[in-house]
Amino acid sequence: MKNNVVTAESRQYVLFHLGTEEYGLPIERVQSIICYEQPTPVPHAPSGVEGVINLRGKVIPVIDLSMRLLGVPFTGASTSRIVVAEGDSGLVGLAVDSASEVVSISMSEIRPAPEAALSADTAEAFEGVANYGDRLIILLQADKVLPRQEFVASTVQEGEADV
Repeated sequence: MKNNVVTAESRQYVLFHLGTEEYGLPIERVQSIICYEQPTPVPHAPSGVEGVINLRGKVIPVIDLSMRLLGVPFTGASTSRIVVAEGDSGLVGLAVDSASEVVSISMSEIRPAPEAALSADTAEAFEGVANYGDRLIILLQADKVLPRQEFVASTVQEGEADV
């Protein structure tokens, strides 16, 4: 396994699983990782929003990242987590099957994601892929995978009364 030392040529990622795939999100965008809790549903929420949770006094939307990236609805389990990430729109919870570790990945290890394997809807969400030891990590671009500000604002405003 590679060491976890950060240099100017490397970047740290929080790794998590959706199904059988392993993904990485830049650590500077991740505020915390919490145990999964069933979000409070929000009437008329945009597709892909599971609902909202109250996190330390802040109401944040929880996004079904599995549906967005894999087209399969998220099903929570005992290992499931919510990755709380900071986007342009503020805090957003990402429902994931599990969160495993923080790793440093050399910038020279990052390759473009193969375009033939991506759909037009999700292609912009991928930064690339990287080998980490014997694992292939799909790296996400936080600004592209996290919802836009108007999307989050409408969800939280509708959901505030429900929490």
